[in-house]
Amino acid sequence: MIRVAIIGAGPAGLVAARTLVNAGAVVRVYDKGRRPGGRLNTREHGSYQFDHGSQFFTVRDERISPMLEAWVSLKVVALWEGRLVRLMGDTAEVARPTKRYVGTPSMISLAKELSEELEIISLTRITGVERNKKGWHLHDELGGHHGTFDRVVIAIPAPQAVPLLSEVPLLQRAAEAVEMAPCFAGMFVFSEPPPMDFDGAFVGDGPFTWIARDASKPGRPDVETWVVHASPEWTRRHWSGDRTDVAQSFLEELTMRFGPLPNTLFERAHRWGYALADGSTPGVLWDAKLGIGAVGDWCLGGRVEGALVSGIQIADKIVASG
Repeated sequence: MIRVAIIGAGPAGLVAARTLVNAGAVVRVYDKGRRPGGRLNTREHGSYQFDHGSQFFTVRDERISPMLEAWVSLKVVALWEGRLVRLMGDTAEVARPTKRYVGTPSMISLAKELSEELEIISLTRITGVERNKKGWHLHDELGGHHGTFDRVVIAIPAPQAVPLLSEVPLLQRAAEAVEMAPCFAGMFVFSEPPPMDFDGAFVGDGPFTWIARDASKPGRPDVETWVVHASPEWTRRHWSGDRTDVAQSFLEELTMRFGPLPNTLFERAHRWGYALADGSTPGVLWDAKLGIGAVGDWCLGGRVEGALVSGIQIADKIVASG
């Protein structure tokens, strides 16, 4: 029976783990966070909640379709039918029609479903991966040792995966070549509806790339909760700023574009250091001889679906390797 270690409990790692467990492997997932999900997550502040990472996902790959049907049946995923637009200057065009799905009642719901019955070791940052005659061994930042494993899957952002791929220089160089851009996310609750006539907006100019009314998504509380994603350029300029000041800068930029805003009941900014692949993506990284690889949305285009597909692909490679 194959023993597999998966480092990272985002969508790629979770789907890889579920696929492998279904195939009869013994799988252990390690994650630095307090709960699984990665950017497929939800931030809670009292009674307020925000989808501050991944906003929605689409499904085009036939391997994901059966999973989607099951998730919808379980009511952990639902179709988001909000009014989405594309903004460029003073022009607002209706966004291209496509089926966009969200976790319900929050994005973390899907991660919770994928995590069911998996062995997940949380709050554990793996800092080293080494191989000897018996197999793969992992080391954490507190000096703990974990092993032995027959296969290892590294399912974290490319820059974080690089030091863990030291035993496989070819894969390490491929991960080093991936550029990932940061993103500041702004989270706001307004006392009344702000002057934005949409539920979600892809923004083609200015400091923001995305603006969304979270309450328009199925299962959310009926509160004027909004999430705004800043562009990589704006994020880099403000990266070292105090988060309170950054949140105010978000509001100032929104006011300049849309006019006066209602009073805020809550405001917060969150840093995503490795939000999206900024350029070409390498595909799933896998060394069949040594039994180690790396996956994530950065492997296949940067979308949530890319993360899910990459998890399936590497699991299939492991199963085929025996």
